[in-house]
Amino acid sequence: DLYFKERGVPLVANQINYSLLYRKSGAQATVDVCKELGITVLAYFPLAMGLLTGKWKSTGLEQLGVGPVGEPTKPELTGKSTLEQLEIAEQAQKVAPLLRAMEEVAAKRGKTVSQVALNWVICKGAIPIPGARSAAQVADNAGALGWRLSAGEVQELEDAADACECEFAGAGFKRSSSKFVGY
Repeated sequence: DLYFKERGVPLVANQINYSLLYRKSGAQATVDVCKELGITVLAYFPLAMGLLTGKWKSTGLEQLGVGPVGEPTKPELTGKSTLEQLEIAEQAQKVAPLLRAMEEVAAKRGKTVSQVALNWVICKGAIPIPGARSAAQVADNAGALGWRLSAGEVQELEDAADACECEFAGAGFKRSSSKFVGY
């Protein structure tokens, strides 16, 4: 913040990869410092490219439905390259215990897994910027608003995420460690 202040440029927002699956590698520290400085954090990949929605179940991923030139052949996987599909499927195996914990919280709350994931981001003080491919997904994302997870639920989800021993920085050429345009 000092760098920008010295140049007369106020820093009001910082866009970072931030989700239950990407809190380490400095992401949580960035959110905490931004809160202290009054800087709004915008969280991209809050649903970890679909991993935190439940659509990439760990069962049945051995048949991804990828065509001969890399095109997705299953409608629920459209919009992802072959490389992205394979990498996300590999991560889905690792995050299955987290998804089960999220499903339990969602069931108790009458919410969806996606809404739980987005609400966790909100509870941590960031603004999630989830993608949506349909009006139904937009409506589902909006269901994350107007309520809050309890401190116990937040901790339960973080413990489950930590047990996965993985972080999701992206897939294919869309990663938080690289610049990408048009995503």
